[in-house]
Amino acid sequence: VEECVQGIAARYPDAHVDLTRIDFADQGVFDMICEGDTVGTFQIESRAQIQTLLKTQPRTLDDLTVQVAIVRPGPIVGGATSPYIQRRLDPNFQITYDHPLLEPVLQDTMGVVLYQDQVIEVAQVLAGFTAGQADQLRRAMTRKRSQEAITSLWSQFRDGATANGVPEETSHGIFQKLLGFAAYGFPRGHAASFAVLAYQSCWLKHHYAAEFLCALLNNQPMGFYSPSVLANEGKRRGVRTILPGLNQSGVRCTVQDARTVQLGLGQIQGLGEDVARAIVAERSA
Repeated sequence: VEECVQGIAARYPDAHVDLTRIDFADQGVFDMICEGDTVGTFQIESRAQIQTLLKTQPRTLDDLTVQVAIVRPGPIVGGATSPYIQRRLDPNFQITYDHPLLEPVLQDTMGVVLYQDQVIEVAQVLAGFTAGQADQLRRAMTRKRSQEAITSLWSQFRDGATANGVPEETSHGIFQKLLGFAAYGFPRGHAASFAVLAYQSCWLKHHYAAEFLCALLNNQPMGFYSPSVLANEGKRRGVRTILPGLNQSGVRCTVQDARTVQLGLGQIQGLGEDVARAIVAERSA
């Protein structure tokens, strides 16, 4: 992302791209995201993410925060991912909760646990845990689990929930969902930060496709896709990738114009960056 912004500044001195001040409600960018056109972007480029994007159709940063958090082992194992998607797809869905006490904690995530913070909040509102007890529960579930510690915490959870009028069958079901979630889940703030970065990378891809592709190719290997897949994605968006030219190419990929990226000499298999640098140095001697 940093290299892409530098490339934009070099080619368009008057652009003044500041990623902290871009329009975070650019519907053209969200159109691209909702179409699943996110290969090469941060966090939302995997096939699982793309398939989910096509269903959830995020239109705000809050939606994107959920999107970042939902395709994780925690929400999947905890049984939150499919219910959330189904509920979001149904405009007439009335949110239901495993117990009415959970409504203030889970209302904004349609009745399911998506964030680590909610593990703490559920323990507090349902079982009367103190903040310290609730964080102890979160830590016990997110490290290599000690069965003894989990059994002890379940007893505390059950007893606290019973004192709040929650039947043991209900509290046990909720506790099992929390255990499943703890396989791996994001804190809300972490997901929100990642959502901002995901949006910024999508904004760059949408508005400066050539510079974005060039920066991606220069920073391989990374992400899920090979350079050939990234080049084909660029072609689909109207940006062609041309072969290195002995008398023109630099060591790394360069943007020739708004629709053309030229591969660098360093991308030639077997040549190596040292030889590529020597060629560039000789050319300018």
